[in-house]
Amino acid sequence: MFEHEYAYKVAVMLSSKPRFTGTPGEEEARRLIVSELEKSGYSPKMEEFSTKVYEVNNVDLRVREPFNEEIPASPLGFSGETSGVEADLHYIENSDRVLIPGSGNWIGLAVGRPPAEQWKFLAKRASGLIIAEGTPYRSLSHVAVPWEWREKFGSLPAVYVSYWNAVRLLKAKKVHLVLEQEYRDVNSYNIIAEKSGSKYPEDVILVTAHYDSVKNVPGATDNAGGTALVVALASALSKLGLKRTIRFVLFSGEELGLRGSLAYVEKHKDELKNISLVVNLDVHGGVLGSSASIVSGSKSLRNYVEAKAKEIGVNLSVSEDVMSSDSTSFVWRGVPAVNFFRSSGSGADIHTEKDSLEHLHPIAFQLIGHLVFKFIVDIANSEDLPYEKEVPEEIKKKADEYFKKRLALVD
Repeated sequence: MFEHEYAYKVAVMLSSKPRFTGTPGEEEARRLIVSELEKSGYSPKMEEFSTKVYEVNNVDLRVREPFNEEIPASPLGFSGETSGVEADLHYIENSDRVLIPGSGNWIGLAVGRPPAEQWKFLAKRASGLIIAEGTPYRSLSHVAVPWEWREKFGSLPAVYVSYWNAVRLLKAKKVHLVLEQEYRDVNSYNIIAEKSGSKYPEDVILVTAHYDSVKNVPGATDNAGGTALVVALASALSKLGLKRTIRFVLFSGEELGLRGSLAYVEKHKDELKNISLVVNLDVHGGVLGSSASIVSGSKSLRNYVEAKAKEIGVNLSVSEDVMSSDSTSFVWRGVPAVNFFRSSGSGADIHTEKDSLEHLHPIAFQLIGHLVFKFIVDIANSEDLPYEKEVPEEIKKKADEYFKKRLALVD
């Protein structure tokens, strides 16, 4: 049976340090995951892929007029670079065009990070961008835009500031911004372990999560918790006889734009037809919360998810959509997916330094772990799939829009 205490233990170990792609912390996490899978009798292998990462050398934001003050700021990776630009500050709210100056040297103050098309528009006009955190209670984000934005749209050096510092910046007339960062290619690895099915070995259920974190963040709930769930599920399932094959895949590079899963889909494109379902686990472990699911598949798949939750007695919030996670790389190529996640107050700290092990608790893994375990076992042992193996057109369209508008991976 699924052991939620074991999942918690693994999540705590993985949360000991940041796991940004291409860093020693990521490598240490990889060794830990492989070691735990080997303890359960698996022979994990690693598949290499290449991706770009960023390194920030200097970031500095200061008000010049009508007062002089340094404003704490967090760099937005891949956004662009400047050794120092001094410019008028203009509040542009949600990148509303009516608020954007027609010409001149200016820096924008926005209430949120613009999507790709708005970013492209701003990159041609602004000298820089300051992004306000969404709530008064959130710490500074440690995130990046896809590196393609810098390549396609040009440099738009951008930083995050706290909500209250953004309010203070409404009084500023002129600011000075420094953002010096470098980009390089690194090799990273997806971790793969498999349990072959006894009757239908050609039918594969993928159980996935990403083990990387954003830069300088422990990533306890995003996604040490999801990775730990996969490791604990692998342990529990290793003791059972199953008719279908279960393949566990831990991706890296998710926080840089789903790089690991995109690499996997490309490498295994001829095998995608054999994947019956992707069960993706992203954002888990938050102590006080509830269970939720996003189904990227047929109505019958949603009905099956809801029926399993009722059968066990778990109140599960279910919606039909795509998730900003590795499952969408598969949905984009026609493979249905079910995302299980923990809806919790800890979500307010995701992608900040406060996403640390203090958020984790064994109870957070209990119900969701039991549900996902039962869900996988019943599908793996069914004589025929209890749902239609398809991705509806409206879901395919959402996946395409995700990659086109958010990641700018589609022209």
